[in-house]
Formats: sequence, C-alpha cells, structure tokens
Amino acid sequence: MRDTLPEDLEKRRHVIAVIRNMFRIYGYAEVETPVIESFDLLSAKAGDEIRHRMYVFTDLGGRKVALRPEMTAPVARIVATRLRAKTKPLRLGYIANCFRYDNPQMGRYREFWQAGFELFGSSRPETDVETLTISADLMDRLSFRNYSFKIGHVGILRGVLSQEGVSEENQGKVMGFIDKGKQSMALKLLLKLNVSNRGLEIVKKLFQLKGNNVNKILSEGEELLSNYETGHEALVNLKDILDLLAASGIKVPITVDLGFARGIEYYTGMIFEVYTPKLNIALNGGGRYDKLIELFGGEPTPAVGCAPGIDRIILAMMKHDLFPKKVVEKRILVAPVNDKLSAKAFAIASQLRKTDFLVETEVSGKGIKKALSYANSKGHAFVVIVAPKELAEGNVIIRDMGKEVQQEVPIDKVAEVLRKG
Repeated sequence: MRDTLPEDLEKRRHVIAVIRNMFRIYGYAEVETPVIESFDLLSAKAGDEIRHRMYVFTDLGGRKVALRPEMTAPVARIVATRLRAKTKPLRLGYIANCFRYDNPQMGRYREFWQAGFELFGSSRPETDVETLTISADLMDRLSFRNYSFKIGHVGILRGVLSQEGVSEENQGKVMGFIDKGKQSMALKLLLKLNVSNRGLEIVKKLFQLKGNNVNKILSEGEELLSNYETGHEALVNLKDILDLLAASGIKVPITVDLGFARGIEYYTGMIFEVYTPKLNIALNGGGRYDKLIELFGGEPTPAVGCAPGIDRIILAMMKHDLFPKKVVEKRILVAPVNDKLSAKAFAIASQLRKTDFLVETEVSGKGIKKALSYANSKGHAFVVIVAPKELAEGNVIIRDMGKEVQQEVPIDKVAEVLRKG
C-alpha cells in the first residue's frame, strides 16, 4: 500500500474528474459502498484468484467480513436490495479504493483505485456496445491515441466445456488458468477431467483464433462450434455486438480472441480488456454478468459493465506523457515584519482569499529575508510585506519575486495590483 503525495494525488484527481464528467454525460448516477462487506457476498463468483487474495477477518460481532477486492459485487448488492424497484435500465457509476493481497509489482498494488460504469436491466447487444463505447471514449478523453481492445465471449468456452460435462466449479479453475496465460495448465486440467479428444482439439483451436480480421475469425469460429450449441449461440451474440459496433461508425480498435477468459467467475457473456503500448497490463476490463443480481436475492437482471483501473491509467499516461502541462498559478505570501503585525497580515490574507487569490500567511516567525527565501523556494509570484512605517500610511509593500522589484501600494489597491501583475 502507498502514501499518496500531492503530485500523485493531482494526477489521480485529473483522471477521476474525466471519469466523473463521463458519468454525467452518459447518465450514470454515482454510488458509494462500504469498504467492508460480507465475505460470502464478496467471494460469491469472485474466482479463486481473487477469493484467495482478500483481506478477510472476523469482526467484533462474530461475522466473517472482508475488504472489498472489487466493486461489481457490492454494486450488484445495492441493485438487488436498495434499488430493486428502480426503473430499468439503471446506470450506476463508482470510484473506490479496493484491496487485494497481491505481490506488489508494476501496476499492481494491495490498495488500488477503480472506477466503474455498470448498466442493469437489458440483455440486448446495445448495452454491450454502450460499455465498449464508454471505454473507448474514456481513452480518447484521456488523450490516448494508440490503444487496443481484446474482446471475447466467456460463453464460447463455457459452452464447449458444459457440453463436455465439465462442472461449473472446474470451469472456473480452467478460466483462472487461461486468464493468467497458462493455457497449457488449462489443457492438462481438462485432460484430467476426461474431456473428449474432440473437445480438447476445439479448445486448442479456440486459443489460436484471435486477431484483427474480425469477420474471418468469427466465420472460422462458427464452423468450429457447429456441434456445440451453446458455444455457437455465444459466438453469434458476440458477432451481433461487433456488427452493431461497426455499423455505429464508432472507432474502437479491436482484436478478437475466441479463447479469451477472465478470472472472475460471474461473467456470462461478452468480455474485454483495454491495452496500450509500453504497458503489458490491462487498463480497463469488463463484460456481461447476467446472473449476479439474482445470486444476491434480486430479480433476474441482466447486466454489463467495465472497471477502469485508475492507478494503471495514471501509470500509462505517465509513460506516454499524456498529463496536461501544469498551469502555473500565482501564489502569494503575506509576511508581517514582526509579531505585532501578524493580525493585520491575517486580515489582508483573508480579504485576498475572498477574491480567490491563492494566499499563504507567514506563520513561523521568520524574518523578511528568510520569508522571501521561502517564497522563492515555493515558487510564489508575490510577497505582500506588512511593515510598520508603510502600514501607518495605509500601505503595504508588494514584491514581485520574478522581476525582483517591489512597490508600495495602498491596502485597498492590493488586489488590483496583484491581478494586473
């Protein structure tokens, strides 16, 4: 876990501001959930990888609880309970810190910040396309010009494995291996589970069906899955989504991967991740999860969403030098010559702040020479010096730190002179 210093916090706030503006533009109402949730809720369909990396403990009431490792499950709980009567489709957004006991490495922290766009109440391809559109729009608004989407459908592999008699629990283990890039381990497990030779060949070929030639890959996939009804239906659903996206004219750079899986078990449909050059980790990911609300006691409610990783986005923006150049704001130091003038210095600083000047008051009893040195080290544009002789005449001294010149100014003209300067 990390301390967040002012310059880092500034970067996070920039990304969050862009995301919050998108909540407003796309009609996503922002929600917050507790950092601590029921372990059973968080672990349901989380996948082994996340389940084993949660911060879990027993509270003073004897309940098994955990720090939230991601946000989709808590938001689904809200929909299943507090918002179950709301008109659908329902659009919710969030920005939150989450916790997993991961091995710290580039782009992976034990406390990390995540945003999300979740859309509840429709299983139509339009909702999947909206999620993809939002994800591409976010990259554009953050000034990324070179990024790509890896898109697949979890129902393709699950359809094959279900027809081969693989239990849902073992399917989760297989998906976990694939998510970590361990396809050979997934195939070994399938061999142990007595999957047929034909089934193994189908899975191997699905791993190979990926690339930018979307129509060719989908066509080959349809032929490959001709004897696997549910897998074929999933492929047709993916085709419908990509056809609608293409027809919209919205530019989303896509790589289709029919052997793609994500480690979280609640996904039921289209899944995707977003990547940029120079950083081989996903900046955003998501997909469809049509059964999660029902699992938490709500009405059957189809849902789709995405979770941009704020820390990873910041890392990628730094690597690509995408943060806007910092606007240098004129900061002012009001410095009394002696302790007897401190009250007047506070009064002058207070008046300047009321007109939105960025003002510090010298509070450490430094002499003027040291106060000027401090102002110079902090990049202050001006120092307003409150001195007894000038104050007796209703004036103060304004020193321009850049030009290294100073002038005597009536107190009621200070704001005007600073603004011109």
